Amino acid sequence: MSLKILVVDDASFTRDLIRRTLRKQFPAVEIEEAVNGRKAQQMLNKIQFDMVLCDWEMPEMTGVELLKWCREQPKYKKEDVPFVMITSRGDKSHVVEAVQSGVTDYLGKPFSSEQLANKVISAAKKHGLEKKLTSQKARESVSPGGVSSASLDVLMGAGKSTPVKATKFTNPDAPVVTVKDVKIPTQVRFEGKQFRCMIIQFSKTEATMFIKSDDVVPQVLGQAVLDLEHKGAMNRLNYYVQSVATTEKKHDSTFLTVILSLIDQDSEKEAFISQLFDSL
Repeated sequence: MSLKILVVDDASFTRDLIRRTLRKQFPAVEIEEAVNGRKAQQMLNKIQFDMVLCDWEMPEMTGVELLKWCREQPKYKKEDVPFVMITSRGDKSHVVEAVQSGVTDYLGKPFSSEQLANKVISAAKKHGLEKKLTSQKARESVSPGGVSSASLDVLMGAGKSTPVKATKFTNPDAPVVTVKDVKIPTQVRFEGKQFRCMIIQFSKTEATMFIKSDDVVPQVLGQAVLDLEHKGAMNRLNYYVQSVATTEKKHDSTFLTVILSLIDQDSEKEAFISQLFDSL
């Protein structure tokens, strides 16, 4: 049985980041989302969740108000269900209030995918939920259009006896290449400022690059616009900053390694990226 997690945040961008991270790190978890505390209350009453990840500042009901309400419910006591507060409010008074209200753990913004995953693992361990979190129960995959893989096989004629002429030999044991090492000089924009960059790794969902940043350091979770060209066509693609690290072992290094994760879900842009990736 997989873990059920409720993500509560009024910012769709943050919910999307958390959802992507959790599904990548823990493929078997079931994730539901609520845009505010009131909506979360309704969902918590209808469904028994194993964990709650919640923002602090939200309209109608704050995260700490939802936390206090949860701890008053018999099925959401502190010893039974972990509640992780995700917020930029890191001052001592707010931390103390969250702890006194029954919070399990506290994750400050901005955060990296690794930090989020570690907090979820830690919260799961405190409540004996490791097996449910890491459960690898097979689930039928679903295509972007909502058609299951099994149904797609039927639609494509899989299983029929019609012979298919082989046009190219492929090794079924060969690993599928999902990330390619590249050297693509281009431009990227963070917070309205343009930088020259060198993409060194590229996949259909992520890009790793070197940049030189003298005064503006990209912020984790911040938006980035990356220019990519293929067959003479230039496309501006929307990403978010997944992580930032110095390339030199000194705190004031101006050379940074930045990893971007794709935001765009537009079919035309996805097709563009796919064609570019295949050509590399």
